Amino acid sequence: MMGEPDDRPDHDGDGQEKPDADHPDGSPGAGGAAAEPPDAAPTDLSLQDYASDLRKRVFEVYARNLWPLLLVSGLPVVPLVLLAQISVVLPAREGAYLNGVLQSTAETLGTPSLVVLGTVLVLAVLVGPIPLGGSVLLGGGALLGRRITVRDAWRGALRRYFTTLTWALMLFGLVVVALAVSLWLILLGWPLPLIGVVVLPPLLYLLTPLSVMLPAALLEGHGPLRGLAAAWRVGRERRWPHLLFVAASYGVTVLFNTVLPRSLSRWAELPEDGLLTVALTATSATLVAPLALLLLCAPVVYSGTNSVGLRPTDDLDLSRVDRQLSAIAPGTAAPASDVPQEGSEAPRRGRGRRWITMTALVVALFAPPLVGPVTVAANPFGLAEMTASPSETVAGYGSPVSIGVTDGAALIGRAHHNGLEFTSCDPDCTVELQHDTWDEGKGFSVEGGQPLRTQWMEFEHATGAVKERRAPHPESGLYLYACDQASACGDDTDPVFLRPFGGRMAAPASAVAPMPGGGVVVASYVRHDDRLAPDEVVDGDTGGLRVHVCEDTGCAGPRVLDVPPELIEDGFDLDRAHLDVSGTPEGGFAVAAMDLSFGALSLVTCADADCAEPEVTELVGDRFRLKNESRQGLKAGARVEYRSDGAPVVAYRDALTGQAHLVDCHDAVCSEFTDTAVTGPSWARPVPGLAVDSLDRPHLLTTDMEENRLVLLSCVDRGCEETVSRGLVGFEDEPVVTALAFDPHDRPHMAWVGHSAETAFGGPLTELLYLGCAEPYCGSEPLTP
Repeated sequence: MMGEPDDRPDHDGDGQEKPDADHPDGSPGAGGAAAEPPDAAPTDLSLQDYASDLRKRVFEVYARNLWPLLLVSGLPVVPLVLLAQISVVLPAREGAYLNGVLQSTAETLGTPSLVVLGTVLVLAVLVGPIPLGGSVLLGGGALLGRRITVRDAWRGALRRYFTTLTWALMLFGLVVVALAVSLWLILLGWPLPLIGVVVLPPLLYLLTPLSVMLPAALLEGHGPLRGLAAAWRVGRERRWPHLLFVAASYGVTVLFNTVLPRSLSRWAELPEDGLLTVALTATSATLVAPLALLLLCAPVVYSGTNSVGLRPTDDLDLSRVDRQLSAIAPGTAAPASDVPQEGSEAPRRGRGRRWITMTALVVALFAPPLVGPVTVAANPFGLAEMTASPSETVAGYGSPVSIGVTDGAALIGRAHHNGLEFTSCDPDCTVELQHDTWDEGKGFSVEGGQPLRTQWMEFEHATGAVKERRAPHPESGLYLYACDQASACGDDTDPVFLRPFGGRMAAPASAVAPMPGGGVVVASYVRHDDRLAPDEVVDGDTGGLRVHVCEDTGCAGPRVLDVPPELIEDGFDLDRAHLDVSGTPEGGFAVAAMDLSFGALSLVTCADADCAEPEVTELVGDRFRLKNESRQGLKAGARVEYRSDGAPVVAYRDALTGQAHLVDCHDAVCSEFTDTAVTGPSWARPVPGLAVDSLDRPHLLTTDMEENRLVLLSCVDRGCEETVSRGLVGFEDEPVVTALAFDPHDRPHMAWVGHSAETAFGGPLTELLYLGCAEPYCGSEPLTP
C-alpha cells in the first residue's frame, strides 16, 4: 500500500519506491510505437507565466474544487476533532457561568487535560500527513490542470506519508529554533524591534523554500531531501513571488484562526469562547483551509521571472508530475469528487442517497468543532449560573462593601479612602453616586434598598494661628445621612449630628444598619489623637465605643449606650472597617467589634429596647502578644446578622491564621456560642460576606486561597458543623472583601472586591464585581438535617 514495484527507484532516504516511467499504472513497458517517450510533456498540465494569472487561477480552482478539498482535508481529522472536544468540556467541571459564559476554575493543566491533549497531539502527528498530503496533491494537480478524486488523493498521500511527516517535523523544528533564539535575545535584554530585525529575515528566507518543499516533493515524487532541493530549484530567481505566496498562505490561516475570534470579541462584543464565536471561527477556518493550501502550492506552478539566467529545468518537472498523478489515479481523469455530478443519469433513488450522503458529510465536516461548546453551554455538571457586572475601578487601601436586595435589584455601597459610592445592579451595574471625601471612619448600609451612611467630620476654625485653628470645633463629630435614594446621598442631604467630639480625632470608625421597625442603630468609635487620659479631657466626649439607637431615620432623642473603652484599644486600617452592626424588630442590636491591634473580637448586644446596659461577649481573645504596629494595620474583620428567633450569628476572619469562622449564638445576648472554622488558613484575609436564608441557615461568601476562587459556603445545620461548598469564579489578584445578601427566593446576590493594579503613587486599585445567581443557593441547596 505504501509503494508499488518500480524498475527505476528514486530513493531519497524515505524508503519509498516510485512508479515506472513508461506506463501510468507502473506496469513493465511493452515497447512498440504505442509507447510514450519517457520525457514527453503532458498536454493537460501547464504552468503559469504571470503572477496575476496564477492568483486568478488559485481562486478559480478554490471555487470549483472547494467541496473535494474540504472532504480530503477534513474527513480524516473528524475523529481527532471529536476527541479534542473532551478538553473543551473538562473545564466545565468547576466554576460558574457568568452571563451565559463559562468561567472555569478547574486546573488548566490537570492530569485529565494533559492526557487528552497528549493523545490528540500524538494522533494528529500520525494522522495529519494524510489530509495534508492529499490536499496538496488534489489542489496542486487542479492548479496544473489535472483533477483527481478524493480517494486517489488519499492514496497518493499514503504513498508519500513519511515525506509529509518529515516536512511537518522540519517546519516545527525551524519555528522552535527561531523562538529559542528570540527568547535568548530577550534574556540578554535586546529590544523587541531589534530582535525582529535579527530573527525575521533568516526565518523567512529558510521558511519559504521549506514550505514550498511539500508540494514540490509530492507532485514530483521525491523524498524529503530531494523535495527540498526541488523547492530550491524552482525558487531560483523567484524568491520574492514565492515569499509572497507563502506569506499569504500563513497569513490567511492566522487571520481566520486568531484575528477573527479576537475581532468578534472586541468589536461585536461576543464572548471569546461563546458558541456563536466558536461556530463562526470554526466554519470560516474550515472553509479557508483549502485556500491556504492552494496558496502554498502556487509557487511550484509559477514559471515566470524577470531574470534571463533562468533555465527550463528550473521549472516544475511536469513529466514527473504526470507520472505521479497517473500512478495514484490510473486511467482517465476523474471528477473532482466522488459524488455524482448534477448532469449524471443516476436514478431518483440514487439521487436521494446522494443528498443524504451530502448532508451527512456536511454535518461531519462542520459539526465536530461545535460538540464541545454546545455541551458546555448545556451546563452538563450543573454549575452555578450567574449574572455578572463589573463596576469602575477606584483607588483605596480598604474597600468595605454592603449589599442589599429589593425587588430582585441589588444596591451596593462601597467606601474607600477618598470617598464613597453607591451602585445599583439589575443586573447591569450603574454608579448612582460617587461622593468624594477624605474624612475617615465612614460607615454605610444599603439593607432593604435604603441608603444610610455615617461619617466622622473634623472642622477647623477659619482664623488664628495653627494651634488656634485646630482647637476643638463645635461642629466636629459623627453625622448620620438617611437618604431616600442612592443618587441623593451626597452633601445635599441634611445630616443628623449624632456624636459631637471636641478633640483631635484618631482611628475613627462607624457602622450603621436599619432596624426592622423603621429605626436605625449606629455604632461608632473614636479616640483622642493627643492620647489624653479620659480624666484629662475637660469637656465633651472622652472617646471609645458608643451605640446610638434611633426610633426613626430622623434620630431625634436617640438612646445612647456607652461600651467599655478598653474593648477596642487602637488600630484602624484606614477605611478597613472593624465594626459591624445589626438590629432586631424588638429594638435590640448586635455590634461585632474587632480590635485590629491584637486581633480580638467582641460582640456587644442588647436583647430589646429596654436594655440599659449592653452585654459584652468576648468571642476571640487576643491573637498577638505584641501590638500590631503595621502602618496599614491588619486586614481582618467581622460581620453580624440576626436569625428570626433573635439570636445573632457572626462571621469573621481570624487575624492570625486567616481562617474564616462562623459563631452561632445560642441566645439573644450570645451568653453561649459555638465557634466553627469553616475554611483553612489563608495568607489573604478578606472580610467574609454573611447572610441568613429563609430557613435561618447561615451562608458565607469567602475565598478558597488554595484554588484561588470565590466560594459560597452554605451551612447544612444551625451550628455550621457541616457545609456545602459551591465554587464560583476564580481570581488572580489579592482579594479584599466580599458581601452577600439573599432575596426572598433565597437567590444569592454577591459583591466581590479585589486589588487589580497599583496607582502611580504606589496605592492599590480595587475593582468591584457584582454576581447574582439565577437559582436559589446558586444551585447547591444544603440538605436539611
